[in-house]
Amino acid sequence: MTYLNQQEYNGSRAKVKKGVTGDRSIDVAFIGGRGFLSLYGGVENAIREIVTELSKRDLTIAVLGVDDKSNEYPFTVPANLRVIKIPLWVYRRLGQHGLITASVLTTILKLRPRVVILFASGPCVFAPLLKLFGVRVITSLRAVDSERNKWGFTSRLILRAGEYCAWRFADTFTVNSREMQTRFLGKRSDVKYLPNGSRAAFEGNDSVIDKLGLQSDGYFLFAARLDPVKRLHLLLEAHAQLPERLRIPLIIAGGHSKSRDYFRDLQDYISDKVIFVGHVDQETLSPLMRHCRAFILPSVLEGMSNSLLSAMATGKAVLASDIRPNKDVLKNDEAIFIADDVVSLSTGLLRLSEQPEFAHKLGEQLQVRAKKNYDWQRTANILSSNISLYL
Repeated sequence: MTYLNQQEYNGSRAKVKKGVTGDRSIDVAFIGGRGFLSLYGGVENAIREIVTELSKRDLTIAVLGVDDKSNEYPFTVPANLRVIKIPLWVYRRLGQHGLITASVLTTILKLRPRVVILFASGPCVFAPLLKLFGVRVITSLRAVDSERNKWGFTSRLILRAGEYCAWRFADTFTVNSREMQTRFLGKRSDVKYLPNGSRAAFEGNDSVIDKLGLQSDGYFLFAARLDPVKRLHLLLEAHAQLPERLRIPLIIAGGHSKSRDYFRDLQDYISDKVIFVGHVDQETLSPLMRHCRAFILPSVLEGMSNSLLSAMATGKAVLASDIRPNKDVLKNDEAIFIADDVVSLSTGLLRLSEQPEFAHKLGEQLQVRAKKNYDWQRTANILSSNISLYL
């Protein structure tokens, strides 16, 4: 186990403290995803944003994750945050479940914080064990992960157990969408709504656009894992149906796919109008977001999409499936299409292609909504008030 402090990631040669045990100065520990420094996905981003805001308070915080330098970005680490790394071999040999198990054991045996926040379905299965050792537990479901069709039987069983433990055993139970709050009210009347915040895409250099041969306001953007539940195949089919003269390029930013067959099928659509850029860091994704005509989210399973909120905060038009979580965030019928309906999606793309003025106006409306309703500081305030109950 390795502890990293602020100096380590601000470029100095500060020594890294290893093997520290029994540190009772930690108020709250976060377990979920791959860690504070990882760019993997929405869980990691949400933890990073919330922890960054919480670090402005009088709290000592730990975030556990995997020691994988190939999937890291040198974010500034606040002085009162400890980034705790689980050896990479644990993740490689035992997978995500092994990583979370090791994180929980490290938390119980070495960190012993007063409060643990479990992010996403899988980690929540350990809520009873943490409680048994006298740790206060706050659970945070980001989506009903067991419903994703990518899981095998064992993984789905673990996720379902985690979702049960999340509401059954937590001291505080939170979800990040109104749809999930309604869904769990019958099981836990005090379930709390903890929305994601939004942050405009400001990082990176605009030269990325030139390097890819793109024109500002001249392409659609899809940014997500290449997972069937994200419905990229539907978007590619709908995009292919657009008239040639109105088929502006579609940029696909995403590189994680558990199915090689699915990935091969997607690549059949590659052309001068369909460009796969792979998994990109924030320095590349942000310029792509800033300069796109519209951000497209055809997914049929979401909690509260960070990418959707980023697009809104950046003032971009959005076209998203009409699943309840997306509709709750957008509150704008002009920004949705009928989920899993290729004709509805193609019609929406055509309107955005034909009418750039419409796209700009829609983006302005969504930006106003994002600034008014989705703020990471407000989210951190909600979580901080619940943490303080147990300190």
